[in-house]
Amino acid sequence: MKKRIIFIFITVILLLPLAFTGCESGIAKETYDKVVAEVQEFQEKYTDALTKYDDLQKDKAAVDTQLRDARAKIAELENQVSALKAQYELTDATPQETAEKIVKHYHETHIYSSYDLFVCSDMATEVWNMLKAAGINSIVVVGNKDTPINDILLSNHAWVLAEVTPGHYLALETTGGHAVTASQNPLYYTGWSFDSPADLQSYNDLIKEYNTRVGFRNLLAGEVAEAQTLYNNSSNQAEADKWYALYSKLKQLQTDQETILNHLKTQISGLAAVLQ
Repeated sequence: MKKRIIFIFITVILLLPLAFTGCESGIAKETYDKVVAEVQEFQEKYTDALTKYDDLQKDKAAVDTQLRDARAKIAELENQVSALKAQYELTDATPQETAEKIVKHYHETHIYSSYDLFVCSDMATEVWNMLKAAGINSIVVVGNKDTPINDILLSNHAWVLAEVTPGHYLALETTGGHAVTASQNPLYYTGWSFDSPADLQSYNDLIKEYNTRVGFRNLLAGEVAEAQTLYNNSSNQAEADKWYALYSKLKQLQTDQETILNHLKTQISGLAAVLQ
């Protein structure tokens, strides 16, 4: 647009002297008409050039878009090839060797500053997915690898059991990147298993709520005890009634939390199966 404005301005400047002087300036009409015709011809060529320039710009934009899409597709294909290559490189002669190579590779390519049940669960889930991609069935397990427990709520760790031969599983410690046999630590073969990472995620969500409510329940227990002490030490009936009313309300809240905790525990237990 700027170029068109400049051209029109130049054209007007060129034609104004001719328009105002005319024959009085000594310029013949034929010469004037010729100049006007040349200017018009130049303007037509210039307009045509601008049109072609605009078309080229549109073509360039279309080509740029196609090139950008092509590059994105190439990047996607390269990622797929890389994933297939990585999967191929992690595949070994036997399912057990493949499982050991996968957990080792995972540990070497992932860094965590700290480990807790939820971080371990995420790591176990990722290894579970890698094993599935390699065609190896596996289950995610929660429990305690250091001491025997009989309550799922006492679990503080998660790992994977990979089925390396039909009906035979090998424990994979995802935080250490290695396998653990039953002779090395039988506690890796006890605990509670989940059919899918989705069930494990539901378990984690419920555990977080359970722990939060336990903290609230414990806080209420302290408040109940304090209210009872104040009631027992009341100096008159009015004061006793006030503290008893507070005690009753706090006690009811404590009871409600206990009911909710029992319900959560039932839900948590229902998500997992005890390893036999």
